This record gives sequence, structure tokens and C-alpha cells, in this order.
Amino acid sequence: MKYKIIIFFVVASLGIASCSKDLNVPYLNKPDREKALSNPDDVYNIAKSSFYNWYMAISSSLSPRIGMWVAADQGTCSWANSGMYDLSKEPRIPFNNTTSYTYAYVFERFYQDMYSTLSQVNDVLYAVVNDSMPMGTDGKDTRMVKAFSYFIQGATQGYLSMVYDKVYIINENTDLETLQLSTYQEGTKAAIASLNKCIAICEKNNFTVPSDWINGFSYTNDELAELARSFAARFLVYMPRNKNENSQTDWKEVLDYANKGIKKPLEIYMDNATWKSWFRYYTVRPGWARIDCRIIHLMDERYPWRFPDSGINPDPAQSDDARLETDFKFNSVNNMKPERGYYNFSNYEYTRYPYAISTFTGNVPDMLLAENDLIRAEAYLRLGNKPEAINIVNAGTRTTRGHLPPLRSTSTEKQVMDAIFYERDIELIQTGFGIAFFDMRRRDMLQKGTLLHFPIPAKELMVMQMPIYTFGGVANADGINTSNGGWFPSGNGSGQDK
Repeated sequence: MKYKIIIFFVVASLGIASCSKDLNVPYLNKPDREKALSNPDDVYNIAKSSFYNWYMAISSSLSPRIGMWVAADQGTCSWANSGMYDLSKEPRIPFNNTTSYTYAYVFERFYQDMYSTLSQVNDVLYAVVNDSMPMGTDGKDTRMVKAFSYFIQGATQGYLSMVYDKVYIINENTDLETLQLSTYQEGTKAAIASLNKCIAICEKNNFTVPSDWINGFSYTNDELAELARSFAARFLVYMPRNKNENSQTDWKEVLDYANKGIKKPLEIYMDNATWKSWFRYYTVRPGWARIDCRIIHLMDERYPWRFPDSGINPDPAQSDDARLETDFKFNSVNNMKPERGYYNFSNYEYTRYPYAISTFTGNVPDMLLAENDLIRAEAYLRLGNKPEAINIVNAGTRTTRGHLPPLRSTSTEKQVMDAIFYERDIELIQTGFGIAFFDMRRRDMLQKGTLLHFPIPAKELMVMQMPIYTFGGVANADGINTSNGGWFPSGNGSGQDK
């Protein structure tokens, strides 16, 4: 069935109510196509703001990100902001996909902002590609603008496909009057196609993306191509909703992208003016969110994998992993609400990054070199090259930051895979959107009843005159839309021989 599109991304001025505890800075203007096509300066500035708008959407407290963080049992919090409490309840309950839900605006806002950003770069590409509008003096910036816009088009389409069960695939030539919903698999393919267009332009041209586009860091054409390849690898790896889908991943394709991926981390400088990471603010804020006991148990198998129901603090953990001391801080005081479950409690805060929450200044990483390396290691292992996987792990953060002993050449495939995911759990905290959730999802490790992806927001469904639906809840555990798996304590997972 075809629908006439009247969805959020074409209503840039749509008002969404907000809660004083879920503050966000206003986004840059996201104009309609008529304005985008009016003159080259407007088009250039829209392209310039596109990464900002994309980043502010994925780092916002008005998004599923914090809820996914606690649903993956990497973080924990008993407070209700951003839907955290509801998404981490034990046992898991169905996601409240109604317009009357107190935090409905959180999930509506993210949907709106992502499609609005997609519409924004499509306006730019329509002008530059179809109308051949030159950018910069004598058109010197045209190819840079085109490549960067394809990157944002791919990044936005990719995240929509990782988060929702169905997506609209929209590019600069899409006829909105005949647009239909597509599967998340199709959405991921479209995202990678856009990233490939970015890569192709980068490989044939020389340019530099200015440092105020990705705030604080310039990107040459080669570096932008590397970033696009790492994002393609990221999407291929994180798309699967369960272990069966994960087994069908084209790991050769993943490896081809990751081997030519980033050589510098994707970081963004927060300036306490325009650029602020609200996800970072709420996940390191004292007395707010903590690191889940599951993570500390990985580092010290003697430490409880779940906070005791007695409410009595366990003794501080001890570990051979040096990161327990450098990245985490023990705090004996829990000010969360016991009536909401002691399973929300934790004594450990995350203190790795020198980012002052009071001033919102500093570099915030979205993609570390370690993430790309661990993707490479996993791809090699799944393709049967265990020695190379071991080499990558031993040369990486396991030894350089964790000071753990290298994996032995005699390590089993399971020990190597455990070491890879141990590094992902410990090293990638607070970096890319949803990494812990996507990793737990593709291994069937999300707690039973956890939704595997989000439904289209109820407000959008009502506008489209489509049935309202939802996922989640133990009774709905089917392994397709709602987890029928779970995680259990199984040692420290670092791959060390015992």
C-alpha cells in the first residue's frame, strides 16, 4: 500500500514538548528544498551544518541512546529520564509506543531529527548533483560538499536502519508522493550505497573538509573515505537483530571496509556553546548513571554480576586489567531509588575521559581506532584466520591500556572471540551510539523481553493512518523483534587461561 508522505522530516518546525531534566541545545536551521535551491551560499551552509545536526541527534538525551545503554546492561540508572527506567525494568516490559506515554517526545524527537537531517543533505545533493550548482570560488568545493553530503546521507540512513524495524529510504531523487516503508536490511544497503558514493568521490579528488564541519578536526579526502569505510563496516556488523542474522554477515565485505578504515579516531570538540554531548553529560553526571555490575564482573569474576538484593555494597573489585583503576571509580554511596529495584544500583562510575560535565568542553570520541581494529579482529576470526585476529588483539588496548597478558597462539577460537568482546565491552564505553546494545543484540544476549529494535513512533503512525504496534516484554519474546535470549555470568571473558 502506498501512502502520501506527511512525516516528521518534512515538518521542520514541528513542536515537541520537553522536560526540564532533558535539556538540549537548539539545532541549526534545517531549511526546506525551496530555500536550499535558492543560492550557493545557502546550500554550502546547509552542508556545513549537516554533521552538527546528525551528531546532536545521536548524542541527545532526546533519543533512545541512553535507554539502549541501560537496556544493554552496560550502564544502569533508576531515574526515568529518556525512558531509562522503563527500558531497563526487570523483568522487561513492552515498550510504551503511545502518544500518551510520558517520554513519547524523546523517541518522537529522535525520529524527527534524523529524518530532518536526511532531508537536509538530500536538498544539498539535489542542488549540487541534479542542478550542478557550483560550491565555492570557481566550484572548488563542489566535490567536497558532494562527498560530505553523501557521507551524512549514509550515516543517517544507517542509524535509522539500526534503530527501527522499518525505515523510509530517501535520497535526493526520491519521489515522496510514492514512498513506501522498507526493511532495516534494505535501509542498511541504501546507507552503504551512499557511503560508497562518498568514497568514490574522495578517491578521485583532492580536498579538505574544514575543521568547523566536524568541530575541531579537518578531514582530507583520504581521511573522509577512511571514515566512510569504517561506518560501512560498523553498519554491516551492527545491523543483525539476533545470532542467526549475525552468522549471515558478509565478513569478507566487513574486512575489506575495515582494513581501509580510519587511521585517526572520530572525535568532536565540545565548546560549551553550540556543541554539547548530552549523552555524555547524563552518563557521567555524579549521582546519576553508573556502570552496570555486569561490566565490573567481566573484569573481576568474584564481583557480583548483579547488585545484591540486600542493598548492601559488595567489596570493591580487583582485577589484573589496569583499566579498572584508570577508567572506573568506586563510590560507596548509591542515591538511586531502592523501590525501583536494587538491580539498578552500582558502585562504579565511569571516569575515563577528561570531559568536564560542568563546562561541556573537551573532545568526545564517537569512533575509536580500537573499534575499527576489533571489527577487523572479529572479521578475521570469523573468516578462519585466528592468528591474525590474535595479532590484532595483542597489539591493541588489551595490552597497551589493560596491561593484560597477550593471548597465546594456542588460544581457542572461543577464547579469542571472548577477548574481542571483552575489549568491546570495556574499551568502547561512551563512544558510538548503541554499540553495547547492538553487540548484545547480535549475540542473543539482551535480557529476555528486551526489544530488539524500536517501532515507528505512535505519533508518526497516527499521521500515516497506520496501525500502532510495539515490541518488548517477556511474553512477546520471539527472537525476531523481542529478545528471547539473555546473558549469564561466565567468568571474566578476557580470554585468559585459568
